[in-house]
Amino acid sequence: MSGSVYSASLSAALNNYWQTLERRWTRDAGQTLRGGTSQINGAPSPARWQVPPESRGHLTTCPIVAWAVNDGTQATRPAADACDGWSVPDAKYVECRAHDVFSQVGDWAWAKREQLAAAIPDLAGGPELSSLEDARNNLVAVEQAMHPDESLDANALPGVVNLLSGEDKGNNRAWMAHWTGIAAENLKVGFLASVGPTLKNQSILAKWLANCYSVRATTIHAARNNNLHLIAQATSELFEAAPPSAPDTPKEKLAVDAFSQAWSISGTVLEAVGSKLPSGVGTALTLLDFALSVGEAKPNEGLRFPQLSDFFAHLDAAVRTLHGDLDKAEADYQKAITAIEHQIAGVGHTWLELYDISQPPKHDGKPDPRGFTADVVVILELAQHCYDAAEIYSGLLSKVAAASYADGQLVGRGVVPTAADTALIGLRNDVESFFQKSTARYLAVADRIKKAAEKYAQSDAEQKAKFDATIADWVEVGEGEYGQRGKIDLDPRKEGVQN
Repeated sequence: MSGSVYSASLSAALNNYWQTLERRWTRDAGQTLRGGTSQINGAPSPARWQVPPESRGHLTTCPIVAWAVNDGTQATRPAADACDGWSVPDAKYVECRAHDVFSQVGDWAWAKREQLAAAIPDLAGGPELSSLEDARNNLVAVEQAMHPDESLDANALPGVVNLLSGEDKGNNRAWMAHWTGIAAENLKVGFLASVGPTLKNQSILAKWLANCYSVRATTIHAARNNNLHLIAQATSELFEAAPPSAPDTPKEKLAVDAFSQAWSISGTVLEAVGSKLPSGVGTALTLLDFALSVGEAKPNEGLRFPQLSDFFAHLDAAVRTLHGDLDKAEADYQKAITAIEHQIAGVGHTWLELYDISQPPKHDGKPDPRGFTADVVVILELAQHCYDAAEIYSGLLSKVAAASYADGQLVGRGVVPTAADTALIGLRNDVESFFQKSTARYLAVADRIKKAAEKYAQSDAEQKAKFDATIADWVEVGEGEYGQRGKIDLDPRKEGVQN
């Protein structure tokens, strides 16, 4: 539900409430005047005309009072001169200012409309839930691209990571057997040991962030719907019979199934929202029908709220409950954000953004008594896998960065970001940084592995021939001298894209 659609729906609902309240209050005022008094129930101020004793008989037959009691709709409202003050019971002219009293009732009803508009949670004017949905969809696409499936396609990121880590038992190119020694061991126990855990943790982070955007959108969506529900419910209750009748009862308000489980970076992904999440968080629910039938005017003793003062007290309590529901959802949202912050803080960055190859090597550097083996074809294949991973990461990085375009829509009441919204933006920035560093590190490792192959080739004519042949194959298939390097962009924000 966009901000503009919600604002228009809210205005229509409030106007219907105001007009229905004015009709009900006008009828109550007519019954009160017909009884010879101006003490109108629920009135926020005294009536401008206090009925003098000599006018009481007239009000039992006054045409304006009769309109108020039997009709009360503004379309048929009589003019002030519709009553000349003739008192049938007394056979004389008396003072009659009933029309003025009913005009004052209209002012009271409008004031109550404005009071209700100010009392409910302020969610008009934003956010645009479609932007939050786009952010969620981008993050879901990232998670799906990183999530391993049974096939482990060698061209997909999980398959590439399996090849690099040596975990692929069925399609392994056996690089570990064809490249041994200090350089290979340092690569194995350092960088390549981090590719699997990093993939898993970043996948979970992307899924969790997607859930957070869903929770924010769903909370606002449900709260907006609940505002509309409350107003429509109040409108129907003005003429609702006692006990409450089923017809014309507005739809049940949406429950926001917030989350409370602790999120674990190494465990299963938290299901952040319950089963009531709309299939598309940016898709508005079917709007409530505000043209509620109020039926024929009934004596007040047959109504659920015979006295408007009781109705207003009931409505005030309902508004407080509405705020309480939203407060709870926002508090749970904040708890989950805090939980993920704590979890990330407890995980080493090696497992979030890959091993930093600028760090000292993990191997002690002592020569292996068995010597070393090096097949430049296998080594270059390993470099190519790293280039492939860097290229895939570059595309995923752009999707993570695209989620930032919805940052301005992460807001709560009054279109003001909550502490949780601000923290979520910080977390998304952190995750973008993880992906950016991972892209750069795959690229740097690919270059380093390729240089290692070059060095081996320089000392062995047969290896040099293999090296030259592999590089020629790269050029022939359009990969260029440096594998995929030319296709990899570490800056996900392109010119012309607006935040």
